[in-house]
Amino acid sequence: MIADAADRRPPGVALVDLSHPIVTGMPQWPGDAQPLRVVRLCDHGDGPCRSSRLELGCHVGTHVDAPGHFLAGAPGVAEMSPDRFCGPAVVIRPACGSTGTVAPGPLGPAVLDGVDLGGADFVLFDTGWSRHWGQPAYYASWPWLSEPLAARLAEAGLKGVGLDTPSLDDRDGRAAHDLFAAAGMVNLENLANLGSLPSAGFLVLALPLPLVGAEASPVRAVALLERTRRPIGGGSGAFGDVQVP
Repeated sequence: MIADAADRRPPGVALVDLSHPIVTGMPQWPGDAQPLRVVRLCDHGDGPCRSSRLELGCHVGTHVDAPGHFLAGAPGVAEMSPDRFCGPAVVIRPACGSTGTVAPGPLGPAVLDGVDLGGADFVLFDTGWSRHWGQPAYYASWPWLSEPLAARLAEAGLKGVGLDTPSLDDRDGRAAHDLFAAAGMVNLENLANLGSLPSAGFLVLALPLPLVGAEASPVRAVALLERTRRPIGGGSGAFGDVQVP
Protein backbone atom coordinates (compact mmCIF):
# COMPACT_ATOMS: atom_id res chain seq x y z
CA MET A 1 0.00 0.00 0.00
CA ILE A 2 2.83 2.39 0.87
CA ALA A 3 4.65 1.46 -2.35
CA ASP A 4 1.48 2.09 -4.37
CA ALA A 5 1.13 5.54 -2.78
CA ALA A 6 4.74 6.35 -3.64
CA ASP A 7 4.13 5.40 -7.27
CA ARG A 8 1.26 7.91 -7.42
CA ARG A 9 3.26 10.83 -6.06
CA PRO A 10 2.49 13.99 -8.05
CA PRO A 11 5.24 15.81 -9.92
CA GLY A 12 7.26 18.19 -7.78
CA VAL A 13 10.90 18.55 -6.84
CA ALA A 14 13.81 16.40 -5.73
CA LEU A 15 14.92 16.65 -2.10
CA VAL A 16 18.60 16.38 -1.16
CA ASP A 17 19.35 15.74 2.51
CA LEU A 18 22.03 18.16 3.73
CA SER A 19 22.11 16.86 7.31
CA HIS A 20 24.29 14.49 9.31
CA PRO A 21 22.48 11.90 11.44
CA ILE A 22 22.53 12.58 15.18
CA VAL A 23 24.00 9.50 16.85
CA THR A 24 24.49 8.84 20.54
CA GLY A 25 28.06 9.66 21.54
CA MET A 26 29.09 11.17 18.18
CA PRO A 27 31.86 13.80 18.15
CA GLN A 28 30.87 17.37 18.94
CA TRP A 29 32.56 20.76 19.30
CA PRO A 30 35.87 20.36 21.21
CA GLY A 31 35.39 21.25 24.86
CA ASP A 32 31.61 20.81 24.86
CA ALA A 33 31.33 18.58 27.92
CA GLN A 34 27.62 17.85 27.58
CA PRO A 35 25.53 14.73 27.10
CA LEU A 36 24.70 13.64 23.59
CA ARG A 37 22.35 10.73 23.57
CA VAL A 38 18.92 9.42 22.77
CA VAL A 39 17.55 7.79 25.89
CA ARG A 40 14.89 5.10 25.55
CA LEU A 41 12.17 5.50 28.17
CA CYS A 42 10.16 2.47 27.10
CA ASP A 43 10.05 0.21 24.09
CA HIS A 44 7.93 -2.29 22.22
CA GLY A 45 7.68 -5.51 24.18
CA ASP A 46 8.19 -4.06 27.65
CA GLY A 47 5.81 -1.11 27.34
CA PRO A 48 2.77 0.12 25.42
CA CYS A 49 4.91 1.88 22.80
CA ARG A 50 8.38 3.25 22.02
CA SER A 51 9.14 6.57 23.73
CA SER A 52 12.46 8.42 23.99
CA ARG A 53 14.01 11.64 25.25
CA LEU A 54 16.87 13.72 23.89
CA GLU A 55 19.90 14.93 25.80
CA LEU A 56 21.99 17.20 23.61
CA GLY A 57 23.21 20.74 23.06
CA CYS A 58 21.70 23.23 20.64
CA HIS A 59 24.82 23.21 18.40
CA VAL A 60 24.98 19.44 17.86
CA GLY A 61 25.33 18.08 14.33
CA THR A 62 23.85 20.03 11.44
CA HIS A 63 22.45 23.14 13.09
CA VAL A 64 21.54 26.79 12.65
CA ASP A 65 22.82 29.73 14.68
CA ALA A 66 20.55 32.74 15.16
CA PRO A 67 22.06 36.24 15.55
CA GLY A 68 21.58 35.92 19.30
CA HIS A 69 24.41 33.38 19.41
CA PHE A 70 27.05 36.15 19.39
CA LEU A 71 25.08 39.41 19.66
CA ALA A 72 23.41 40.42 22.92
CA GLY A 73 19.80 41.44 22.44
CA ALA A 74 19.56 39.85 18.99
CA PRO A 75 16.82 37.29 18.30
CA GLY A 76 17.06 33.59 19.01
CA VAL A 77 15.67 30.83 16.81
CA ALA A 78 12.11 30.99 18.20
CA GLU A 79 11.88 34.74 17.68
CA MET A 80 12.61 34.57 13.96
CA SER A 81 10.03 33.90 11.26
CA PRO A 82 10.35 30.50 9.55
CA ASP A 83 10.92 32.26 6.22
CA ARG A 84 14.28 33.49 7.55
CA PHE A 85 15.54 29.91 7.34
CA CYS A 86 14.72 29.16 3.71
CA GLY A 87 15.28 30.63 0.29
CA PRO A 88 17.19 30.44 -3.01
CA ALA A 89 20.84 29.45 -2.62
CA VAL A 90 24.09 29.27 -4.52
CA VAL A 91 27.05 26.96 -3.90
CA ILE A 92 30.65 28.17 -3.86
CA ARG A 93 33.31 25.54 -4.52
CA PRO A 94 36.81 26.76 -3.62
CA ALA A 95 39.71 24.92 -5.23
CA CYS A 96 40.40 21.57 -3.58
CA GLY A 97 43.69 19.78 -3.14
CA SER A 98 44.57 16.22 -4.06
CA THR A 99 42.57 14.98 -1.05
CA GLY A 100 39.34 16.34 -2.51
CA THR A 101 38.98 18.85 0.30
CA VAL A 102 39.87 22.51 0.66
CA ALA A 103 42.96 22.97 2.83
CA PRO A 104 42.35 24.15 6.41
CA GLY A 105 42.69 27.90 6.77
CA PRO A 106 40.93 31.12 5.77
CA LEU A 107 38.97 31.46 2.54
CA GLY A 108 39.60 34.82 0.89
CA PRO A 109 37.06 37.13 -0.75
CA ALA A 110 38.30 36.16 -4.22
CA VAL A 111 36.12 33.02 -4.05
CA LEU A 112 33.16 35.34 -4.73
CA ASP A 113 34.68 36.91 -7.85
CA GLY A 114 32.40 36.32 -10.82
CA VAL A 115 29.63 34.81 -8.66
CA ASP A 116 26.16 36.28 -9.20
CA LEU A 117 24.51 36.63 -5.80
CA GLY A 118 21.50 38.44 -7.23
CA GLY A 119 18.34 36.71 -6.04
CA ALA A 120 20.24 34.46 -3.60
CA ASP A 121 19.22 34.30 0.06
CA PHE A 122 21.90 31.80 1.08
CA VAL A 123 25.48 31.11 0.08
CA LEU A 124 26.72 27.57 0.79
CA PHE A 125 30.43 26.66 0.77
CA ASP A 126 31.23 23.17 -0.47
CA THR A 127 34.76 22.54 0.86
CA GLY A 128 34.56 18.74 0.89
CA TRP A 129 35.26 18.81 4.63
CA SER A 130 32.16 16.77 5.46
CA ARG A 131 34.00 13.65 4.26
CA HIS A 132 35.89 13.85 7.58
CA TRP A 133 32.66 13.72 9.58
CA GLY A 134 32.96 11.31 12.50
CA GLN A 135 36.77 11.29 12.33
CA PRO A 136 39.28 13.17 14.53
CA ALA A 137 40.35 15.28 11.53
CA TYR A 138 36.93 16.93 11.33
CA TYR A 139 37.37 19.02 14.47
CA ALA A 140 41.17 19.33 14.29
CA SER A 141 41.22 22.24 11.82
CA TRP A 142 39.06 23.24 8.87
CA PRO A 143 38.47 25.81 6.09
CA TRP A 144 36.82 28.96 7.45
CA LEU A 145 35.70 32.40 6.30
CA SER A 146 38.29 35.17 6.45
CA GLU A 147 37.10 38.51 7.81
CA PRO A 148 37.26 40.20 4.35
CA LEU A 149 35.14 37.40 2.85
CA ALA A 150 32.67 37.54 5.72
CA ALA A 151 32.41 41.31 5.33
CA ARG A 152 31.49 40.96 1.63
CA LEU A 153 28.86 38.37 2.47
CA ALA A 154 27.44 40.50 5.29
CA GLU A 155 26.94 43.36 2.84
CA ALA A 156 25.19 41.19 0.22
CA GLY A 157 21.69 41.28 1.72
CA LEU A 158 21.64 37.54 2.43
CA LYS A 159 19.52 35.63 4.92
CA GLY A 160 22.43 33.38 5.79
CA VAL A 161 25.57 31.42 4.97
CA GLY A 162 26.28 27.71 5.33
CA LEU A 163 29.37 25.49 5.39
CA ASP A 164 30.19 21.79 5.55
CA THR A 165 32.63 22.52 8.40
CA PRO A 166 32.30 22.87 12.20
CA SER A 167 32.23 26.67 12.17
CA LEU A 168 32.26 29.82 10.06
CA ASP A 169 35.39 30.87 11.98
CA ASP A 170 38.50 29.08 13.10
CA ARG A 171 38.50 27.42 16.51
CA ASP A 172 39.24 30.60 18.50
CA GLY A 173 37.78 33.18 16.09
CA ARG A 174 34.46 34.99 15.90
CA ALA A 175 34.80 37.65 13.20
CA ALA A 176 32.37 36.01 10.75
CA HIS A 177 29.86 35.26 13.51
CA ASP A 178 29.98 38.88 14.68
CA LEU A 179 29.58 40.32 11.19
CA PHE A 180 26.69 38.04 10.29
CA ALA A 181 24.92 38.59 13.62
CA ALA A 182 25.09 42.35 13.12
CA ALA A 183 23.58 41.87 9.65
CA GLY A 184 20.73 39.75 11.05
CA MET A 185 21.93 36.62 9.24
CA VAL A 186 21.73 32.98 10.29
CA ASN A 187 24.57 30.44 10.06
CA LEU A 188 24.24 26.84 8.89
CA GLU A 189 27.10 24.65 10.14
CA ASN A 190 28.04 20.98 9.72
CA LEU A 191 26.18 20.64 6.42
CA ALA A 192 26.46 17.44 4.37
CA ASN A 193 26.11 16.38 0.72
CA LEU A 194 26.83 19.81 -0.75
CA GLY A 195 28.69 18.05 -3.55
CA SER A 196 25.31 16.73 -4.77
CA LEU A 197 24.02 20.22 -5.51
CA PRO A 198 24.26 22.35 -8.63
CA SER A 199 25.87 25.76 -8.33
CA ALA A 200 22.49 27.53 -8.34
CA GLY A 201 18.83 27.04 -9.15
CA PHE A 202 17.59 25.44 -5.93
CA LEU A 203 16.09 26.31 -2.55
CA VAL A 204 17.57 25.52 0.86
CA LEU A 205 15.32 24.82 3.86
CA ALA A 206 16.74 24.52 7.40
CA LEU A 207 13.98 25.06 9.95
CA PRO A 208 14.98 25.10 13.63
CA LEU A 209 12.89 23.85 16.51
CA PRO A 210 11.11 26.84 18.11
CA LEU A 211 13.20 26.65 21.26
CA VAL A 212 12.28 29.73 23.30
CA GLY A 213 15.39 31.40 24.68
CA ALA A 214 17.78 29.31 22.56
CA GLU A 215 20.38 30.81 20.22
CA ALA A 216 20.65 27.73 18.00
CA SER A 217 18.95 24.48 17.09
CA PRO A 218 19.69 21.22 15.29
CA VAL A 219 17.98 21.16 11.88
CA ARG A 220 17.09 18.72 9.13
CA ALA A 221 18.47 20.83 6.30
CA VAL A 222 17.38 19.96 2.76
CA ALA A 223 17.78 21.36 -0.73
CA LEU A 224 14.81 21.44 -3.10
CA LEU A 225 15.62 21.04 -6.79
CA GLU A 226 13.34 21.04 -9.78
CA ARG A 227 13.02 17.50 -11.09
CA THR A 228 14.82 18.57 -14.25
CA ARG A 229 17.86 19.39 -12.04
CA ARG A 230 18.47 16.03 -10.35
CA PRO A 231 21.29 15.89 -7.80
CA ILE A 232 24.76 15.71 -9.32
CA GLY A 233 25.79 12.09 -9.92
CA GLY A 234 22.41 10.89 -8.71
CA GLY A 235 23.07 12.47 -5.31
CA SER A 236 24.62 11.02 -2.19
CA GLY A 237 21.79 12.27 0.02
CA ALA A 238 18.26 10.93 0.41
CA PHE A 239 15.76 12.53 -1.96
CA GLY A 240 12.25 12.00 -3.17
CA ASP A 241 9.36 13.86 -4.76
CA VAL A 242 7.27 16.48 -3.01
CA GLN A 243 4.52 18.79 -4.18
CA VAL A 244 5.36 22.49 -4.08
CA PRO A 245 2.69 25.20 -4.04
